[in-house]
Amino acid sequence: MIIGLIVGHIFDFSPFIFAAIIYGVMFIFMIPSDSFFSSSVDYQTKTLNPTFRPAKFEMKTDSLESTIKVIVVFLALIICLIIVYYQYV
Repeated sequence: MIIGLIVGHIFDFSPFIFAAIIYGVMFIFMIPSDSFFSSSVDYQTKTLNPTFRPAKFEMKTDSLESTIKVIVVFLALIICLIIVYYQYV
């Protein structure tokens, strides 16, 4: 947010625009790569090797912490986008 304030002041636009861009990039990079696409990969592997058994999914405490961080960044992104929307409408 501080970087958004500085860049917004330098380029003379709302700091929430730059903050929303930063939060969007952070959100994309924070999404775990294996959780959403594992079923597709398992299906493709199963078609090549019918005896393949995928590993059991285990919920770890680290993943709970990272999930909370992803949710916080997502909420910050949504709040910034709502503020930008109401500033320009």
